[in-house]
Amino acid sequence: MNQSLELRTSILVTLLLCGCSHLIPPPTPTPAPSFTPARVQLPSPTRRVTTPSVTRADNSTRAFTRTPAPIATLTRIFTPVPTSTPWPIPSGRSECSEQQFRSPTLNTTLSLYVYLPTGYFEQTRRRYPTLYLLSGLGGNPREWVIYGVCAEMDQLIPNESVQPMIVVMPSGNDNPAGGLGSYWFNHAPPPVSDGKRWGDYIWQDVVNYIDSKYRTLPQRASRAVGGLSAGGQGALTLAFTHPEIFSVVGAHSPSFRRADGSVAAFGDPAYYQQYDPVWLAQNTQTWRDLAIWIDDGDADNQWGSAIREYHDLLAALDIPHEWHIFPGTHDPTYWSPLVPTYLQWYSIKLTGQ
Repeated sequence: MNQSLELRTSILVTLLLCGCSHLIPPPTPTPAPSFTPARVQLPSPTRRVTTPSVTRADNSTRAFTRTPAPIATLTRIFTPVPTSTPWPIPSGRSECSEQQFRSPTLNTTLSLYVYLPTGYFEQTRRRYPTLYLLSGLGGNPREWVIYGVCAEMDQLIPNESVQPMIVVMPSGNDNPAGGLGSYWFNHAPPPVSDGKRWGDYIWQDVVNYIDSKYRTLPQRASRAVGGLSAGGQGALTLAFTHPEIFSVVGAHSPSFRRADGSVAAFGDPAYYQQYDPVWLAQNTQTWRDLAIWIDDGDADNQWGSAIREYHDLLAALDIPHEWHIFPGTHDPTYWSPLVPTYLQWYSIKLTGQ
């Protein structure tokens, strides 16, 4: 990456994370600039192994010993798919474009980014699995594009590392000035909060819109939802509450906010428990229908403790999930280099044509 592109990316990310998305010029409907994320080798830190006691769904407790996952380097952790891939390698063009989408549930128009894979326009009878990626706290649909999703897909598909997929990056914020986003779930009703049904907007409006407009495989086995930070928490909520829609969920540094009074949208604990990934893991069986991934940075001092507690909870409840710790903190320098790893995992788990 040359210095000018590196500076531009840094500025864009800074504006995005500070809630100043209105200052970012609208991108043209072309694939995101191609760049190769930096791969870094960091020393493995010393980690302490504990044996916590976790409450199970039946209110019993059990202590368990967890061997910590190895600290991995920021390289692709999956072996490239061999040439005898189950999907034909396409040729042709791809597209990564911004659209304006009218949500009946929210009664407003929002931005939506859609990546159409290489060969979509040439192989007109082919249908594709769909990956829905949710952004962090600000709910800005540009975030995953800035981190390189479209550019990486353009590289990974011809290299046979992922199957061709449609990737959808919806908006989680209806405030043109930016600021805090929706948290991707149905807000508590008035007078506590605004009652906006952001969860229904995703699994009903956005999914139905994409299935009606594009050649998707409209089945749960071919749909995944993932997200980073607040989007990771929202992805878990959506998958646990709607396994009939999504079969795969990825939570990348999920934030795990609770109904503690700090955010009005969460309401009180009695209201929020129906959307709380912790409560849902303890009190439902929907996880049986899901492939679950959770990862976090080894130096995440913001949400790291809560994320590890959630992993410990799932382990104590015997809920299968993939757990990974990589070097990094809770910021774009952690997520962006891992985009290829995330995309490969989703590809492996999704049923294609």
